[in-house]
Amino acid sequence: MQELVLKLQHAAAGFPLLMVGLGKLDDPAERPIAILEITIAALVLGTFARDAWAARKHHHVHDSVGWFDLAAAAMMMFEAFHGAHHKPGYLRPQFFSAVVTIGLALFHTKLHAYKTRKRYVKLDEHGLEARTGPFRKFRLGWADLHRVHLAHDKATFHRRDGKKHKIALRMLHNHEEVRKHLADHARAAGVNLETLS
Repeated sequence: MQELVLKLQHAAAGFPLLMVGLGKLDDPAERPIAILEITIAALVLGTFARDAWAARKHHHVHDSVGWFDLAAAAMMMFEAFHGAHHKPGYLRPQFFSAVVTIGLALFHTKLHAYKTRKRYVKLDEHGLEARTGPFRKFRLGWADLHRVHLAHDKATFHRRDGKKHKIALRMLHNHEEVRKHLADHARAAGVNLETLS
């Protein structure tokens, strides 16, 4: 969801670009630029809608290329070179932003794989190990736990010594599966289990 909020900034810029392009269609001299503006805006808005739909359905789209990022980069590149400016297009901030965004789009799969390795939950009959961030990792044995509280979006582990550990399940790409296995393992180990849907 956080990624979607960041994408919203570029998607919001797609609407004015679309309106400007539609407004220029009647002028034959402006028609080529208008078609380019409409195409770029449609790509930005379309790829954003696709990502928003996937986020709503809790289905993560991980293509080999970040299509929204490529569309947003095309829009920034257009902004860098379109219109009269004192600086050449390649010296404008939009150009540098577009180049960085293209890099992010092309390395989308590798960046996602790195992010997935940073967050995980491993379960077995002895306990669990969880990494919830770059510097947050813990290991618990089932015998160390008094109670496990499972909500739809988080898991809270209450230790016998009174300490607690939490996992934001939505941060995991397979959160539904992890939630089910946590419940199964906790029951099998005889740990008190509270579940909320």
